[in-house]
Amino acid sequence: MAQAPQEEAQEEAQEELQDELQDELRTVLWPEGDGTPTRVVSCRHCGLKNRIPVPDAVMTPERIDCGGCSGALFLTREEPFEGLSADAYLHGADRRSLNVLRSVPVVPGLLHSVLRYAGDRPAQLMFLSEAIRCDEEQFPELVALVDLARKRLDFPVKPTVYLGESPHMNALTTGVEEPVVVVRSSLLDQMADDELVAILGHEFGHLHASHPLYRTMASVLLRSGGTAWQPLRLVSLPLHRVFLRWGRAAELTADRAGLLACRSLVTSIRVLLTFAGGNRPGTTDRTKIRMEPFIRQCRELAKIESGQGLDGMLAEQLSMDRTHPHVARRVMHLINWVRYGNYLNILSGDYRRRRPRTY
Repeated sequence: MAQAPQEEAQEEAQEELQDELQDELRTVLWPEGDGTPTRVVSCRHCGLKNRIPVPDAVMTPERIDCGGCSGALFLTREEPFEGLSADAYLHGADRRSLNVLRSVPVVPGLLHSVLRYAGDRPAQLMFLSEAIRCDEEQFPELVALVDLARKRLDFPVKPTVYLGESPHMNALTTGVEEPVVVVRSSLLDQMADDELVAILGHEFGHLHASHPLYRTMASVLLRSGGTAWQPLRLVSLPLHRVFLRWGRAAELTADRAGLLACRSLVTSIRVLLTFAGGNRPGTTDRTKIRMEPFIRQCRELAKIESGQGLDGMLAEQLSMDRTHPHVARRVMHLINWVRYGNYLNILSGDYRRRRPRTY
């Protein structure tokens, strides 16, 4: 079926905006005159080591070919990260916190039973009661996008998908053995398909790293701290803040998964910009978000947070009781991971693979 002229015009405007943001982001991250950073990447086809410019690899990986065999150096959007382990992209603070949580001495059978009924069943019943379950008959386009994000990250389990009404742009995932992904209606109304894939990839990052399991476990520990065990009750408030700090680090891990799912830094940052300033179509100056000044804003915050003075302490205090990091911090984290972390290694197929799951 042919598209209506209005839809075609909207798509063209979005493509122009994406190209404009792409150029702007490249300019602000790698200004001319600063020199072009390079990285050595081994070809996944022939093994030849290629020295490539980082800006080109990050912004247009689909255009980078091996100098030896001419094969695509990086995985395309159509190729999944086969066997990808969440350990390949865990944020450092998330990894440390998960290691601590995994070391909590519990009886495995008891933990399994408690978390199943503290996590899976209540969530399933709640969303079955107040949201719309999606499948091939109900919102099949959303189900297809969920499956696309799942396949790109090679996550082995299909979650149950729900659409829930909310004016707040949000999605969430829960469930220990039977995962559930909930998409709020405002996301479906406000986000383009590639942005939804980034958001859904974020949610699969939580599942991939077993965040719902340990989040439920942490919740059980905190609730029991008030009545069950005197030493835990005495430290329940500090523990609460420790778990919040871990939760913020877990969001940074999930942001990485979102980027791996959509494979576009511009798209990932656009999603975060929308969370910060709403959906701006970009067709007029009044509705156009520019990438360069926002990146400067993010860098300003990063400089303040790294300081030892009162401003640095205040910035830390403002985030202490938050479940999610501030948007500007999330943007800077993604930029730093792409520039200095192992993002390009993963994109080239060089990543840690998971052990077979026991779902």
